[in-house]
Amino acid sequence: MLESSLVYIITRTFPESLILVLSGIILSGINVDKKKIFKDGIILGIIISIIRLLPITFGVHSVLSMITLCIMLLKCTRNDIVISMVSTCLVWISLALSEGIYLLIATLLLNIEVERLTDNTTLQGAIITLPSLLIMFLIVLLLKYMKDNILKFKIRG
Repeated sequence: MLESSLVYIITRTFPESLILVLSGIILSGINVDKKKIFKDGIILGIIISIIRLLPITFGVHSVLSMITLCIMLLKCTRNDIVISMVSTCLVWISLALSEGIYLLIATLLLNIEVERLTDNTTLQGAIITLPSLLIMFLIVLLLKYMKDNILKFKIRG
C-alpha cells in the first residue's frame, strides 16, 4: 500500500495521469478530443489512487496502472491491441527514464535529498517531483519524432 495525501494526489497524481493519457495518445498516432483526454486522465488518476491504496506488493500497482492505461488506449484506438500495448509500454519506459534522469539531476546538480523526492505525502513532495513529468513528455515527443521521421515505421494502419 502506498500512502498518499489528498494534496499529493491532486498536485502530482492527476497531472501525471493526464500526461500518461496524452502521451499514450500521441504515441498511438490518433486524434482525440481534448475533453476526452482530460476525462480519461482524471479517471486514470482516480483509478491509480485507488490502486495505490490496495494492500499489494510494491510494484504491482504499476502493472495494474499500465493495464488500466492500455484498456483506455484500446478504446481510443478502436480495439487495436498492438497499438495500445506498444504505446503503453513506451509510455511506461518514458516514465521510468524521466524519473531516473530527474533523480540524477535533482540529487547531483540541485542537491535535493532523495528522501524529499520520495515523499508522497506532502505538497512539497509533489511539487518537487513535477519536473520529471516535463522530462517524460519531452522523451515521448522524441520517441514520436524518431518513430515518424527517423525510423519511419508505423505500428499499424
